[in-house]
Formats: sequence, C-alpha cells, structure tokens
Amino acid sequence: MIIKQVTNQYFVCLKESPLSPIPLIDIQVERHLPCDCVYFGKVFEAMEQRLKVEGLTVYLTWDVERLPSYGDNVVAIVLGDEFSRIPRYIHQVRAVFKTLSMQPIIGSNSLLKPSYLNLMSFMQFLRVWVVRTPSLLNAWFHRIKSNKVAPIYDVPLGYYNQASLPIKPILERQYDFFFAGSLVTESYPIWSRRRWLRNPKDLARAEMLSALEKLQAKYPEFKIAIGTTDNFGVEAKFPKDTRSYSEKLMDAKICLAPRGSLFETFRFFEGLRYGCIIITEALPHRWFYQGSPAIQLSTWSELEQKITKIMQSPELKESKHEASIQWWQAKCSEVVVGYYMAEQINKSNSSFEKEK
Repeated sequence: MIIKQVTNQYFVCLKESPLSPIPLIDIQVERHLPCDCVYFGKVFEAMEQRLKVEGLTVYLTWDVERLPSYGDNVVAIVLGDEFSRIPRYIHQVRAVFKTLSMQPIIGSNSLLKPSYLNLMSFMQFLRVWVVRTPSLLNAWFHRIKSNKVAPIYDVPLGYYNQASLPIKPILERQYDFFFAGSLVTESYPIWSRRRWLRNPKDLARAEMLSALEKLQAKYPEFKIAIGTTDNFGVEAKFPKDTRSYSEKLMDAKICLAPRGSLFETFRFFEGLRYGCIIITEALPHRWFYQGSPAIQLSTWSELEQKITKIMQSPELKESKHEASIQWWQAKCSEVVVGYYMAEQINKSNSSFEKEK
C-alpha cells in the first residue's frame, strides 16, 4: 500500500495541558496516542488520504474554551464534552467535529412514565442546558457580528483502547450477555446526599442488574457475565476469566450498553466492531445511530421481552451479528469516518475560498 505523504499537522491536546499539544509525527503509529485516542489516530490516517487541503493544523482536544492556535487552517476534534457546548473558538477555526451530541436528550418516556430515574435524568438535562446556554449565546453573538462561525459536525466516539481481534462466529461465543463497567451497588446512610440524589448512570445500571437477575432466575441456562471496574478504563474483574476486556467482549453474543454519564458510550461502538448484538437505551438523533441494528430499550424492564425471540433463534442471532458488523464497517469504522471528515473539511475549504 502506498501511503500519501502527510501534508497536515496533527496534535493531541491532553486534558492536563491543553495548550501544550503533542505532535503526531507519524499518524500511522498507535504508540504516539493516548489509549482513548487510538481510534482517531486511524481516522486521521484515512482522512489524510482524501483531504484536498494542505497546511491544516488538526487538534484532538477535550477543551471547548481554548486551543493552542487559531486560524482558517485549524480544525478541532472535541472529545468528551458532556454539556453539549459550542466551543468558544467557533469563530476562529475552519471546522469543528464533536464526538458527543450537540443536542441534549432526556431519554425515553421521561414524562409519560414518571420514575426516580426519569426525574434524575430530567434534572441532569436541565443542568446541561444551564451549562450549555452561555456557549449558544457566544455563538449567536459571533454569527450576528461577523456572520462567520465554523460548521460543527457529528462523529462517533469510536472505541477505547480496544484490541484488533479476528471476528469470532456468534454461535461459538461463550457468553450470552456481557457487561463490564462501573457499578454502584452499596447503599448510603439516610443522611447522605448521594442516597437521595443518585445520578442517572447509577440508577440505570441498577435497573439493568435487576433485569438481569430476573432473567437469570427465569432462564438459568443463560450465561450472563458481569464485571465491575473501580475506575474508567480499568480492566473488569472476572474471578474465573483472566482474559482481557477485548477478549471477553469478543466471546459475547450480546453486549449490554447501558448509559454512562450520557446516553452515548464507547461500549456501543466496541460491541458493533466485534459483531455483538447491542442492547442500549435511548440514543441521540445522529447520522451513525439512525437505523442502526442496536436494540433500544425505554427501560431495562423490557429486556426479557426484547431478547426472547433472539435467544431462541440461531438464525436471528446470525442475522443480528452480521448487521452489527456491516453497520460498523459502513458507518463507524475509522476509514468511513476519516473519509467523511475529509469531505466536510474539503467543503469548508470551498466556502472559505468564496468568502475571500
């Protein structure tokens, strides 16, 4: 394979030092990237092949307030903004790509089916809007003042330090259901604030565990693997299975992807990449979610109803398995996302040329 010479500069702006970017001298080499940026290292490789623009400075950043430099040659890829904010520098760059949705969502049936989880989700939704609103006002101000603000595009989260493994046929996989992630199972004293104001992530995952316990009691033949982590990114603890997270996920038929702090999670994309059947909660209206083969639940109490036919039909498992792989390859893979980003940047180049 002939690799086009890299004509643009790529940097990672770490959370602890956002104004001291680390240059990606060779974007094909994974070791130059923090583990949660490996996906975008490969995206950049594909993007570089399709870009018609030269002299770009591309920043992979978590910061919505500032960048190391600005200009019509600057492109920002913003990771991990849980408040759906418009970057403050929206009028100072060529284009912005964001991995988390610009439109906050409450979830499914939050008003029609009142519950403690839905109440806490609504409270979080309001909090997001309070934090988000100043960024909207800033963007509107610059749009009125100069009529020049950069376009913002949606891109997938991708995976978090996931190994590239050969796809295992779904009927040969050991686990029927698989989840590895943080879980809060302890109870708090009556005077603790956390007893009365639990976050939606903890509540949703508690509902998932309850649904799985009922499922296991009714169908003891199901192999359900649940592992917990102490912190984000720490390997799940399976007493009898010392394989890596990636190896265990590849050995799962169904990947459970409950919400985290937001509804969007790395786990959704990791499961798709490995051909798992994805079960998740509400998802935003973004181009790489719409029409996906994932099974979306309004509440985790629907789990049994949604999976009964699948668990009884090897053919349906195979079909869902193939649909997940095809969706990853067509909508979320590094090459597809890289080509998409290059196309949008090339279009933004044309618009800047017209302004000049």
